[in-house]
Amino acid sequence: MTPRDRVLGVLKGETVDRVPASAVTQVGTVQAMENVGAYWPAAHSDPEQMVKLGVSLYRLAGLETARIPFCLTVQAEALGCKVNMGTIDRQPSVMEHPTTPPEQLTVPPDFLSRGRIPAVLKATELLRKHADLPKIVGIEGPITLAGHLVGVEKLMISLIRQRDAVVKVVDICTKANVEYAKALIDAGAEVIVPCDPTASPELMSPKDFGSIAKPKLRELAHVITKKGGIGVLHICGGVQKIIKDMAETGFDALSIEEKVDVAAAKKAIGPRPTLVGNVSAAKTLLLGTPDAVRADCRRAIEAGIDVLAPGCGIAPRTPLENIRALASVVV
Repeated sequence: MTPRDRVLGVLKGETVDRVPASAVTQVGTVQAMENVGAYWPAAHSDPEQMVKLGVSLYRLAGLETARIPFCLTVQAEALGCKVNMGTIDRQPSVMEHPTTPPEQLTVPPDFLSRGRIPAVLKATELLRKHADLPKIVGIEGPITLAGHLVGVEKLMISLIRQRDAVVKVVDICTKANVEYAKALIDAGAEVIVPCDPTASPELMSPKDFGSIAKPKLRELAHVITKKGGIGVLHICGGVQKIIKDMAETGFDALSIEEKVDVAAAKKAIGPRPTLVGNVSAAKTLLLGTPDAVRADCRRAIEAGIDVLAPGCGIAPRTPLENIRALASVVV
């Protein structure tokens, strides 16, 4: 089977020849940049460099993925946030929120033409030439995007004091998600990955997740499926308390960190959605040895992980030898 057949097959719940070794989160590393000649911050805006870096870990390390972009600020910038584009080893980050009051925020008619969205759409089209790899595109999830627009602390406080205002902002962010996801699938994306770290129980209560985030994620998952795409929901941290709600959103797969017990998660949600992860991106891939990486991978596989992958975005200074070690476990 090709890497594309294998990864897409597992995400859809089909039987494949072996567990894939892939990545649905950030894949840009400094060593990869140096090998392929595509560097941050230019690769955040240049479609050709974005594609070079997005497929680099397949050629350099055997990771079965073509994944772009490399941050969670693309939609935020298009909606009016000021973004610091970072450095060779630091991702873009939101520096200033829009001056528009939260209650007046809207998705502008030219949303898809703003900021770096056209560059990501063009890069997605260019990914088509990599026929043997799954075309995976990440986007900010609705709660994370809302946090960018109004500030995470303010968002969480408003859940108590101005709940209706939060619901409105999250609704606007979901509309942006839906419009962007549709355009990405039209451009050739096969897997859409809403990354929603601000929806983690470490920031948002499970009750609020169920009442506010879950319905909007369900709406997004429905659109992705209807458009013929595959949806993978990534939420950072220990999501055990919301794993059933995550499963009930309708996404094809859930991407989870090492804080989640895979066997317990499987018991809670059943065979679907499939689980992606949960090799430690920081402790093992960044700071560990190849032997430690292989041990972590074997643990995840024995626990029942469906797609072996970093549990979160790969740190830019992660050694290529450690990523090779991850991929080697399943070959």
